[in-house]
Amino acid sequence: MACGCCGPRCRSRVIKGKPDMGVEQRLPMIDKPPARILVVDDDRAVRELIHAALEGPEMAVSLAHDGKQALSFLEWDIYQVAIIGLRLPDIDGLSLLRKLKERSPDTEALILSAQGDISTAEAQGAGACDYLLKPLRDLQLLRRTVARALERQELLLSNRYLMDELRRANRELQRQRRRELRRLEEVGLALAGALRREDVLEVLKRAISAALTCDVLALCLFTPDVGGPAWRVYSPWPLHAELLDALRQAAQQSAAEPVLVEQATANSHVTVLPADPKPAPQAFGTLVTSALSTRGTYLGLVTVGAERSDAFAPEEVQLLRILCNQAAVALENAYLFEQAQFLATRDGLTGLLNHRSFYQRLDEEISRANRYHLPLSLVILDTDCLKRLNDHYGHLTGDELLRVFAHLITSTVRKCDIVARYGGDEFAILLPHTTPEAALSLCERLRRAIESYPFKIGGVVEQLGASFGVAGYDPLVDAHGAAIVQRADEALYRAESGGRNRIEVAIVGNGDKAC
Repeated sequence: MACGCCGPRCRSRVIKGKPDMGVEQRLPMIDKPPARILVVDDDRAVRELIHAALEGPEMAVSLAHDGKQALSFLEWDIYQVAIIGLRLPDIDGLSLLRKLKERSPDTEALILSAQGDISTAEAQGAGACDYLLKPLRDLQLLRRTVARALERQELLLSNRYLMDELRRANRELQRQRRRELRRLEEVGLALAGALRREDVLEVLKRAISAALTCDVLALCLFTPDVGGPAWRVYSPWPLHAELLDALRQAAQQSAAEPVLVEQATANSHVTVLPADPKPAPQAFGTLVTSALSTRGTYLGLVTVGAERSDAFAPEEVQLLRILCNQAAVALENAYLFEQAQFLATRDGLTGLLNHRSFYQRLDEEISRANRYHLPLSLVILDTDCLKRLNDHYGHLTGDELLRVFAHLITSTVRKCDIVARYGGDEFAILLPHTTPEAALSLCERLRRAIESYPFKIGGVVEQLGASFGVAGYDPLVDAHGAAIVQRADEALYRAESGGRNRIEVAIVGNGDKAC
């Protein structure tokens, strides 16, 4: 079989199963257009000899007899290789070569010269990659030289393409880094503005879901909560026991304090997100855990899981850790804010609302009662024994007594009721949606609970008691919160004056009712 690149005159052959490594014996590439070869020489015989040697399916040869004709060809076509004779009728070969390189820098140039016409350095300096000597007796050398020139150009274009791809990849990487930096900045701003831990966790959950393609996200929290440590799992599907156990084990293996994970996972909550069209995984191929910690404080763990193996690139794992570090600082700040807010609104001894917060809630409940025409009652009670116990046992005993009263009140009222330490040994109970008659019934239950409570001091059980003043909100007489407080306080005074451990109800227009 003829080689194809050299035309019918070529006597080289390709042996099936044992191809020769010579350039001229390569098989033509399918669908590859023929390489364009430009031959410029004043000798017609030389031009026709080169044409006959090269013309074929892989090479299309154009012939020019002088520089002017060659330049006109270059106006319309792009040539991979140009073979230029040094002695032309209108221009010397080196000048034509320089013009060629100005118009078509990628064209490989071969200088065709007689012995001693030009040095190799001069040819290369003008832009030639190789040269051929006249007379052309070795056509195989001609073909090999042209083939090498074509390979150099292909390699040059390939390297240029790879460099362009590398630059494109670098630009995409820079864009991706800018996007990640913007995402981190947005997450940082969102976390900085989150004043509640619930808000921090929601921002963290969304940020991780946007940054990583994970199937499951588990948050294990050790920060002080009302319900203690908690484990929250977010998944598009209900998770069977094996998957939950895999998440637990991943968290425990990565935890600095595994016992905290055990306590947290005992109080677990699985949130099923909007359904995913694909089926739930049977197992996790990848589980990655990152700690939520700041300044030596261990706040929790984040575990992300995916069904596929090696689901997360190192950059994604690093991004997860950065997000967790940001969230840990925000969680600590939110906890400190909640503590400060709690201390600003609560009584330090009993944990109940303080005087200022009570009046804020009173105004809110009065507005609600006026808007929806709902009943509202207020109870003010006074311990009947604080002064006596303080004088006899000391103020520490008095403090304990106030804590006991706070416990008895909060365990008797409803969750919607508002309890405050009004001041000294007085407590206030605000009862939304409650008539004075219902408030009276509640006070009686509370009075009996206080009366029967075994308050022990050094083996001695002291008798407790309390006096109550009850007032129902009446928009006709209670122009503001202080008015209903005044009426409840007056009822309390009458209960104390009437013998203590009693309940007085202020009834507008009909006098006061004692119990």
